[in-house]
Amino acid sequence: MSLSRFLTLRFLLPLLILLAVGGGWAWLNKETPRVDSSADRLLASDPRNLETFEKINTLMPNAELVLVALEIEELFSNRGAEIIARASEQLYSVSGCLEVKSLTHSGRPVRAGFLLEIEPFIPLRASETDWRLIQDFPIRSPMSRNVLVSADARYAILIGVFERSLPDHAAREAFRNEFMQALEPSQSETDAVHVLSFPFIEAEAVNSLKQDLTLYLLVAGGLIFVVLLITFRSLPAVVSVLLLEGIGIGVLLSVFQVWGHPIDMYTGILFPLIGGLQLTFIVHYLAALQREARGVSPALAARRAFREVFPPSSLAALTTVVGLLTLAVSDLPTLTTFGRIGAVGVTVVFLVTFLLPALNAVGNRSVVDERSEAPKATLFQIRSRTHLLLIALGCSIGLATGIPRIRTDIRAIEFIESGHPIRESLELLDRELGGTTIFQLEIDTGRDYGLQTLPVLQYLENLRAFAYSLEGVTDAYAYSQLYLALNQIWDGDPNPEGDLPQSRAKLTLFSQLLNTTPLLFEEAFVDDKARSSLVILRSRDMPGVEYLELLEIFIAQAEATAPSGVTLQPVKGLHTILEGDRQIVRNQARTLGWSAALIGLLLAILWRSPRHAALVLLVNVPALLCIFGMMGFSGFPLNSITVMVAAILMGIAVDDGIHLVSAFRSRCRQGQEPRQAASAALRDKLKPMACTSSILAVFLGMLFFTSFPPVAHFGLLSALGIATAFLGAVLLLPALLSFTSTPTPK
Repeated sequence: MSLSRFLTLRFLLPLLILLAVGGGWAWLNKETPRVDSSADRLLASDPRNLETFEKINTLMPNAELVLVALEIEELFSNRGAEIIARASEQLYSVSGCLEVKSLTHSGRPVRAGFLLEIEPFIPLRASETDWRLIQDFPIRSPMSRNVLVSADARYAILIGVFERSLPDHAAREAFRNEFMQALEPSQSETDAVHVLSFPFIEAEAVNSLKQDLTLYLLVAGGLIFVVLLITFRSLPAVVSVLLLEGIGIGVLLSVFQVWGHPIDMYTGILFPLIGGLQLTFIVHYLAALQREARGVSPALAARRAFREVFPPSSLAALTTVVGLLTLAVSDLPTLTTFGRIGAVGVTVVFLVTFLLPALNAVGNRSVVDERSEAPKATLFQIRSRTHLLLIALGCSIGLATGIPRIRTDIRAIEFIESGHPIRESLELLDRELGGTTIFQLEIDTGRDYGLQTLPVLQYLENLRAFAYSLEGVTDAYAYSQLYLALNQIWDGDPNPEGDLPQSRAKLTLFSQLLNTTPLLFEEAFVDDKARSSLVILRSRDMPGVEYLELLEIFIAQAEATAPSGVTLQPVKGLHTILEGDRQIVRNQARTLGWSAALIGLLLAILWRSPRHAALVLLVNVPALLCIFGMMGFSGFPLNSITVMVAAILMGIAVDDGIHLVSAFRSRCRQGQEPRQAASAALRDKLKPMACTSSILAVFLGMLFFTSFPPVAHFGLLSALGIATAFLGAVLLLPALLSFTSTPTPK
């Protein structure tokens, strides 16, 4: 029986049956794994912006907010007011709209005798002279500046509040389409329209994920087909590999379903990772099968190939599981989930992959092993191997100089590709509309209506003024601003800064008015008894270390000048502001250290050779230096996705070394000298090692073209690390094995 016919009968037909059974089960089950693109997953490792998201959800837990920024030339004019009013009505036309806050549809307080009345911030029509007077209040009032209008009067901001059920992607996509269709007339009336909403971000993320997946499958599948065809030159072998790969992906989907966890931007990386790993198992087996089939029956070759490949493949799978399990015990939830599902997925896919080879090996147990004395190995030479080794080491050391430049600052905005409309809207919000970072300090007076005393109000105003003196702060909000605004309204004060009321009678009057008149956003930062209030700092995006320094200075000033009886409490402690950065660094060191230690211990125990285990780890050091150095030079940040590269690389990159050392040890047991055994092992394993490294580099490197920058960085760094690990295994490991090993008795 020829090898092609053997593959067709022993692999293709069983695989087709497995596919048919799996397809029937999927049809009966009729469930597809969920795709999670929720905003809290996106912000999971960014405590600063996650705090802002949580604050919005706390204020309006059952509502969805949509922010619209309209760039209008001569905003404060009859034409500008009409555009804002029409756009506000367009938002009201979207089903589920509860309220629209805008300059024309939100009110400001005005004096009516000894009471307050609420009138729109701007009228629909006024004379040019009146417009110059009207615009002064909105652009300096804390109720509207950078909330309803930008400080430079270029952008009008509309905030739509919606009550809609958005249980899945289809509902979010329908909401986005309906909203954008309603807002379409404003596109032609304004210079630019920017829309920002968490449901829209989630819907766009799913669409980007689908596009990326389609492109990935087409390009990566084509490249893998070419690599496999060049490697094996056998269509049945290539088809067998691809069918088995499809079954592996189906098994991994089943793991997600059983686990009950959705596929998101983190766990989605497991598909190319485990898919590439599965291909390495198959390639090593088929390469051994082709080599052993020369001169013997395919049945005997299958048994020999299984006996040769299964032990090191088991060890390679085990080291990968160890690397993933080190992520599973981290203190970052995203890493924990990734590690646990990944470890289970690798185990199940490995068992499925070797099911048919194991059955073929067991089914041929009665076949007499016709292997004669081991063939004499000849020294496998690679021209200029010394020069290649020196070049590779030089490049690794050169890249390693970039390690001190690694950036650990985590920013959620970097999870969106540059130039994307969502990122442009976020950058506009940060650059022109006051910033995306919010810090809240709670001021507790210890008694009801304690905020409504002049010393406390003066303290809040002084604290707010101090905040504006800090570089990076764009807005500072405090309860005292309401008194300042009322005093301006009451007296017609032209001073843009305003003054607090000094007389007891006026202070009492204003307090009564505030207690009985609901003002815009007042409930967001003061309780109903005026006992405690929030001082809110709004700032532009900045490096984490600078942000922490700014907050420490502000809190020190607040504590030093606080009146007697007033206590301070950050809504989020300072230690949580940079906890994401610290967690990333801590988890990087922990996962890499545990991964290297456990893999080294595992290899030392199973091989009963600490020396060989140490050599396998040693030749992967250049790969680690390369990925960390590349992160420093390229500016790729160390975040909740790229932090996984080192531990995963340590678990996968040792695979080539494991197969090479296993072949070397087998040759030594046959009586060959270490130098001869190393050459023979490299000769036998170079082809599958090159093929598997190419496959893994393609599978992971193709992630560079995804729409999510951290995933793209992960893919590029992984491909670089795998390529460097392959060079280390080929150029460095055989030499180390030759010079550090002693002959083994046959």
